[in-house]
Amino acid sequence: MSTSTSTPTGVRTALPKVNLLPTEISEGAKFRNLQAALGLSIVLALGVIGALSYLASGEASDAQAQVESAQAQTTTLQAEVASYAAVPKLYAQVALANAQLARAMDQEIRFSFVLNDLSLTIPSTVTLGTMTILQPVDAPGSILGSWGNNGQASITFHGQTKSFTDVAGWLDSLAKTAYYSDPYVTLATRVNIGEQPFSFDSTVLITSKAFTNRYSNKAGS
Repeated sequence: MSTSTSTPTGVRTALPKVNLLPTEISEGAKFRNLQAALGLSIVLALGVIGALSYLASGEASDAQAQVESAQAQTTTLQAEVASYAAVPKLYAQVALANAQLARAMDQEIRFSFVLNDLSLTIPSTVTLGTMTILQPVDAPGSILGSWGNNGQASITFHGQTKSFTDVAGWLDSLAKTAYYSDPYVTLATRVNIGEQPFSFDSTVLITSKAFTNRYSNKAGS
């Protein structure tokens, strides 16, 4: 509450304010204001803590989901690794089988090719009646030819010609084949039968040049 008075000179002066409220009332009002401020601060703090907790919970959930996903992938990969555990053994078995096959077939001669080459080189004046093939697989190179050479196999022919000269031509055709060696005649006689009155028996060696070697590379593959 304030009052003002006039002085004789007409100048107004302010009188001192006087608080007529009791001290308890004013102090109570200040305390209530402080309580309200503190309450608002607490509410705000709780809101911030709740928001941070929510964010932290979300991040924790994401992290847990990533961990579970990684664990699931690890389990799957471990199962796949286990399923392939037998692969090295299978490769070893295949390598062993290829090595055994190479050893078993290292002396392979494809006589179908031999016969095909023979059909292309035989003179037209020669007729073959029989043919006997000998290949001692357990003792390679053990066949001895007439000229001292060793062969992997031998072929004995029985045939007919028109003359002894044709027999010589037959031996010459054998000598021109790359994998034949030591062709020779064991018997030549005149039989006077039909258009080819001469009969002969001849033998030729087959060298290692006739080996196919088609399985040798598999041993190291």
